[in-house]
Amino acid sequence: MIGCSDRCWGIVLPRTSGDQGVPGENHWEQPAREQRLVTPYHPRPPPPLSPFPLPALCAIWTPLPTAMGLNFSTQLDQRMRDYLKGRADILLNDIRPHCRGQNIAAILNKVWNEVEPRPSQAPQLLRNKAEQRGLKPEDTVLLSGFVVLTSVTEYTEILQRTWPHFNGVADNYWKDQYTNCPTDHPLFLWHPYRPHLILCFHTADDLRYWSALLADGIRHLNTVLFRKDSFEVRAFLEAVRVCRMQKGQYGICDLYFGSETEILSNMVMEDLCPVLESQLLPHIRGPESKRKQTWLKMIGEMYAVVEMHVSEGFQALLRENEEQSLQLEKKIRSDFNQILTSKKQLVAKLQESLGERVRWCCEAQVRPHLESARDRLADPMNAGLEETRRLFSEEVNRVISVVKSTEQSSSSLAEVCSQLQALPYQSAHVQHCYKKTETLEQSLGELEPRFSFTGFRFLTHRAQNIIQQLLEDAVYTFQHLLVSTQPATGLSAEVSQRLDNTQVRVLKKLDSDSTAVRRQFVRDSLLEIFLPYVLKTVEPICKPELPMYEGCLCTDDDDGLIQIESTYNELVLHIVSEEINKAMKETSTQPSYSLYNESMGGLWNNEAQLGIAEDPRTSLAKVTLPASPEELPEPASAVGLLTALENSKLSEVQDEWQCLQKNLDVANQASDESKSAE
Repeated sequence: MIGCSDRCWGIVLPRTSGDQGVPGENHWEQPAREQRLVTPYHPRPPPPLSPFPLPALCAIWTPLPTAMGLNFSTQLDQRMRDYLKGRADILLNDIRPHCRGQNIAAILNKVWNEVEPRPSQAPQLLRNKAEQRGLKPEDTVLLSGFVVLTSVTEYTEILQRTWPHFNGVADNYWKDQYTNCPTDHPLFLWHPYRPHLILCFHTADDLRYWSALLADGIRHLNTVLFRKDSFEVRAFLEAVRVCRMQKGQYGICDLYFGSETEILSNMVMEDLCPVLESQLLPHIRGPESKRKQTWLKMIGEMYAVVEMHVSEGFQALLRENEEQSLQLEKKIRSDFNQILTSKKQLVAKLQESLGERVRWCCEAQVRPHLESARDRLADPMNAGLEETRRLFSEEVNRVISVVKSTEQSSSSLAEVCSQLQALPYQSAHVQHCYKKTETLEQSLGELEPRFSFTGFRFLTHRAQNIIQQLLEDAVYTFQHLLVSTQPATGLSAEVSQRLDNTQVRVLKKLDSDSTAVRRQFVRDSLLEIFLPYVLKTVEPICKPELPMYEGCLCTDDDDGLIQIESTYNELVLHIVSEEINKAMKETSTQPSYSLYNESMGGLWNNEAQLGIAEDPRTSLAKVTLPASPEELPEPASAVGLLTALENSKLSEVQDEWQCLQKNLDVANQASDESKSAE
């Protein structure tokens, strides 16, 4: 790992020739001590036919005189290490029952999907599976959770926000030391708990190129779990979410980045840092300019101890879950009908008593902001997708022009198309597409104070992953169609025509998939923003009543296969998804997977749909809504209001039907009279 020793050191990069990453003349800095070559992590390595050369790194081990934990000679004593391990064990013990419970829910959903598969719209583009081929990078750099900062001002500001206790006159002394770098183009890699890194570059072009490359690697590592489509990963993420909810912490945030071990370690540090600040900060001695250095050094060492212990504990937890999952799946499959019947009864009870409370909250607090948030999410995503289409079209046009300008049609086609394979992995080129989505935080800034949403970086990463996957699929589909429609003669005219036709077909498929993924991104993002807020808002008035429903469960359910709280969360998820679908003007009520477990959607769609009558819940929007959760109605009054509305609507429908019948009889009588007269 670059720079992760007990002292932080900088990196000086050789000059490169352009954005393509092709090394030019290397002008190495003379290292003061030892130097070694390190190959940077590449998010998704290109196919072997299209190598993507990168300039090497020259590591300088001389510590820079910056505030990154230097001049700190004391090590953590055994008492502190035992304390940190104890805090890690507390978290592992807390999350263990949640992991088991969410494994049960995930297996139930898995079996339910096998019994009643849900239709899904197939993409037009062919899916590129480079990751499934087993291709591995030559070397890796652990960068998950880091933030790329390209100026001293940005680095200083993020330090001041993270550790405000040290803000003061000493920061000016610090800022003077930051500029003491080997070159005039530094790049900072910041992490809340790991040692920070400084990379120094010869030119501004090198700085831009490597900042784009490192940002891609960080994004890839940050979202490694969210790209895995397995019920085990979903169960783990749901267990983390429920565990944090019990502590009053709702919604997605930066601690979800990285692997399972990193997420759990971040949770330990999230609870631990306030304690450390209150107990250790007053005892840090030394001049003011060195106290922050000492503190950052201590945090880095503590995080390393926590991460190592969490890794060992999580492996043991995984083994427990694997053994339990095999037994639970056998029991669920054998008793699935009985489990489903019992859960339907619980669903009906929860809908009857708590459903209207959640709906009132959604209509009063969420519905007024849905359309605005939808548009603010769609605009940056649209800009990123349009830039992606433009980039792909330009590169294909370049390929076509090169092929048409050469006599060797078949050989040149294979050679030039192999260069097109590297396009999705060229960070400097695709960075223009990614930049369009980085305005999400600015667009959604007004939601942060009202809904306490801080997952802007998570949404940005998700949008950029979508863009990269679309670009990979478009390139892969273009090459596949060329091979499948290869003419027998191989004449230049036929090759040119085939290229033009293939480009048109792929662009149409790209446009179709772009529309689908944009809707999916907006829908999932709205769920990430508003679902935690609704859960937090209705918790004081709904959670205390959940133990009352234990009598609805089967008495022989010793394994806890049906969980009241999980079913309640699914109810809230379903109601919020209904509101989002209304804002999206869609009829589907089945939520797609984001951070949350997929609910057993068929259980919630058992209400009669009348085509000629207005939905009673739509009429609730016309009633004066409460301004706060405390004003929400009791279950009896809410049900009474709904019943009154249903009765009034039913009487109106009956009157309209009788009137329609009379008009129809009159029309039939007139028709009969006219026929007899003729």
